[in-house]
Amino acid sequence: MDEKNLAQILASNRTEELGFDVWDRYVIPPRLNIRHWGESKKPRIIIGGRGCGKTMLLRYLSHDSTFSSNRMKIGHSNLGHIGVYWRPDTQFTSLLKERNQDEEIWRASFGHLCALLLAKEILRSIESISNSQLNVIHPEELESLNFSTLSTNSIKLPDGYRELCTFLDNSIYEFETWVNDIDSAKKPVFLPTTVFLKRLIHVISNQLKKLERVVFFAYIDEYENFTRLQQQLVNTWIKHSEPPLIFNVAMKRNGFKTRRTLSEESLVETHDYRTIDLENFTLPSEFNLFAAEILLMRFDNANIPIEEIDTKILRDPNSELERKKKQYYNKILGIARELLPTWSRSSLVSKLFQDTILLERLRQRIAIGLERRGESNITAEYFFMQEVPNAAIVVLPALLARDRLSTRRIVDEFQKYCSGERNGFEQDTDWLHNTFIASYLDLFIPLVRTCPVYSGFETYCRMARGNIRHFLELCHRVFAETYADSRLSKSAEEQAEAACQVAVNLLPEVRSFGHLGNHLHSFVLRLGKLFALSQRRTSQSEPERTHFAIRGGEALISDQSRKLLAEAVKWSVLFEEKESKVKSPSEQQVIDYVLNPIYSPYFQISYRKGRKLLLSNDDFEVLCSGSVEQYNTKLYSQFAKGWKVDQEITPDLLTPWSRDS
Repeated sequence: MDEKNLAQILASNRTEELGFDVWDRYVIPPRLNIRHWGESKKPRIIIGGRGCGKTMLLRYLSHDSTFSSNRMKIGHSNLGHIGVYWRPDTQFTSLLKERNQDEEIWRASFGHLCALLLAKEILRSIESISNSQLNVIHPEELESLNFSTLSTNSIKLPDGYRELCTFLDNSIYEFETWVNDIDSAKKPVFLPTTVFLKRLIHVISNQLKKLERVVFFAYIDEYENFTRLQQQLVNTWIKHSEPPLIFNVAMKRNGFKTRRTLSEESLVETHDYRTIDLENFTLPSEFNLFAAEILLMRFDNANIPIEEIDTKILRDPNSELERKKKQYYNKILGIARELLPTWSRSSLVSKLFQDTILLERLRQRIAIGLERRGESNITAEYFFMQEVPNAAIVVLPALLARDRLSTRRIVDEFQKYCSGERNGFEQDTDWLHNTFIASYLDLFIPLVRTCPVYSGFETYCRMARGNIRHFLELCHRVFAETYADSRLSKSAEEQAEAACQVAVNLLPEVRSFGHLGNHLHSFVLRLGKLFALSQRRTSQSEPERTHFAIRGGEALISDQSRKLLAEAVKWSVLFEEKESKVKSPSEQQVIDYVLNPIYSPYFQISYRKGRKLLLSNDDFEVLCSGSVEQYNTKLYSQFAKGWKVDQEITPDLLTPWSRDS
């Protein structure tokens, strides 16, 4: 195995590291149906969290990738819709406000900047076509383009292609100089954005017959970082988009500061645009396939063939039906599962019975449960007399802690389970399904050890939750940093250790998430510690708590807490889900907030969405903005008392840990 090459390939989990031409690196997400995107002239707003693939998609749709020199077959239909990409320098665009200048000046200046940068990309796209395998625009045609009709009495532009490109570069430099020194530098003449760009397109399409019906799709990235005034202008362009220029944007959730345009109108979904949610996979199997394909393409790019797979179909819009075939799905997922094997419940139990420390902890917990009940006729050893390691034993401490269950019933159901009869562990009450993971995790918590439940390809997909960057970070950690030999298939221990280290590394990043980053980081630590406290409940009657809801909804909480909640969703620290169990149509549907499962190994909690923690308005206010003392006494201690958890044996989760700590 080429270890160095693999490490480099897997470490590149940001599109910015790959450049503008991503043709060789891109995998088309399921259900996007990109093949027909050019046929619709309605603008698109692409949303998703940090790392879900927004930038990668926009660069794939843009001319650098569409007409990539690495693309051997390019259809002439691509000439009908050409993408131009712009990712603003948000530090610079944030300067376009205040400083004793009228709002109209800053709005016009922002439009001028967009006109210059998008015009430059439109011209660059013609050169991309000229250099591509399509062979429809020859270099001499490019050089013979005449742009004299773009000049006006107030703005004199060069006639030639190269000269116009240079003019735009110089104009950008001139504009940036003025913005940085508005008091001394000469104010440039501002270009009218859409009028100028459409005239430029008209000049090109009139002279290049292959582009006479061309429509340019402008893809603007990181829309959420624009000021309210700038968003208003972009909203106006979106609302009035029409051939030959369609505006599209990508943003994080809750990225709108305003939906207003420059007129009294506002943007209206469906009427003015369509939303593409890159994290909204209809079924988990969709993301699993997508993640597996990306992983296999990365191995292919590292010249490490796993199996004979034609990775070209992954970036070909015309191969959509091929990738939907069941045989293809099973093949790709089968390879991914071999690379990242999942431990079955029986494997987890076998591992437990091979570990003397864990086994003794389990034996002691069963003995304590029996002693608490005052049982003298049965001992813990009774349950360990089976010849084969028994999964039901793992959940016995939880069942023995539930007063509503009699010892007689627990023993009877255990005997039925061991003899293969219908029982409460699997069929009637499904104790194993509901309690096994939480009970297994609980055995590891005080030991500060890596629990193997954080392993397996499907587990990695669930922890990534639609975020390709997080999935790749997990893979990078386990494939490029944890092995000492050339094995491709990774053990559960290696995978779990990698997952824990990724969580430890990612959690501090929350501090950098926008202007409320530090506040968000504190919020995540408090929430995770509360879920970890619930995880310590011996009875596990409310197992795998990883999400919460606010009693009465968000309307009753403070504006400050509501803003923090919106930021948490925007940065995918939390995920919003509508409550699935609504008893009647008239009942108000509550919003569930799920903690990003990528952080679950840090807190040693489940990555699955288990039971919900219902918080009062006061509880939530303390969680968001209460002092450390208020959190410890009014929230954490009160829940610990209610859940009968001994705080003295609950680990301090406010300090990152690792297996070696």
